[in-house]
Amino acid sequence: MVKYIYSTFFLMSFISIFGQKLYKIKKDKYGEPLLNEKAQYSFTYTLNNDDLKKIDTTAFYKQVFEDGYNNSTEKKNPRIIIFHNDGFFKSESFLYFGKFSIHRNKKSIYYGGKYRINGNKIELERFIKSLDSKSWYIKNITSGIIEGNRIILNNKEQKIILERQVKL
Repeated sequence: MVKYIYSTFFLMSFISIFGQKLYKIKKDKYGEPLLNEKAQYSFTYTLNNDDLKKIDTTAFYKQVFEDGYNNSTEKKNPRIIIFHNDGFFKSESFLYFGKFSIHRNKKSIYYGGKYRINGNKIELERFIKSLDSKSWYIKNITSGIIEGNRIILNNKEQKIILERQVKL
């Protein structure tokens, strides 16, 4: 118990030093962590018609891999993102596409998040688990650019390329 208290204190101190706010998010009866009054997306901008012309909200954006990428597990199960015209996006993996749709909605952390567009730049906002935590989350914003039918996202770990597809 003492170890848990110390590790929680250390984690909260570490996060607060680096400016990340922690959000305690509880799960519903189906195991879905749901947003609450304290944990909300900061993207409140309403998309306009020009923004919606840059991204296809009727298509799927499927992760594609560059030549030389050797992780066969990821190649078999690429990321799928569906952008909605209300500023939300749905993020799922190819192999589990639609499996959790019965209980998952836009208030679920696992649904995806929100996005905004400024020129040819796009930002995705979502909540991710804090290190070694079951119920603490932090906000994560990933930036990228829109290039025709492709979206190129750059996060600290890797570059993710999403390509527009009408059907899976």
